[in-house]
Amino acid sequence: MVKKRGEIENWLKRIFFSGDKNSYVVLVKHRCDGEEILKPIPGHLIRDIRGGYIYVESGETIPYHRVMEIRKKDGELVYSRARR
Repeated sequence: MVKKRGEIENWLKRIFFSGDKNSYVVLVKHRCDGEEILKPIPGHLIRDIRGGYIYVESGETIPYHRVMEIRKKDGELVYSRARR
C-alpha cells in the first residue's frame, strides 16, 4: 500500500513539473473562524513543492497532510484523501 504522502507528493510533482499548473486546483484543510473549510489553491499560485510542504506565492507554507483533494479546473477529481 502506498503511503498517503507519497501519493500526494507524486500528484503535486506531476502538476508542478508538467508545465500545466493552471489546469489544477489543490483543496487544503484550512481553519476559518473556528471552522474547518476546504480552501482552494489554484495551481498557478504554487511556487514550489519540497520537504513535505507546498510553497504558495502569498508566502504561505502548507504541509502535505492538509491536502484533501486535487481537482482539474473543470471539476474532475484526480485525488481525494477521503476516497481511500
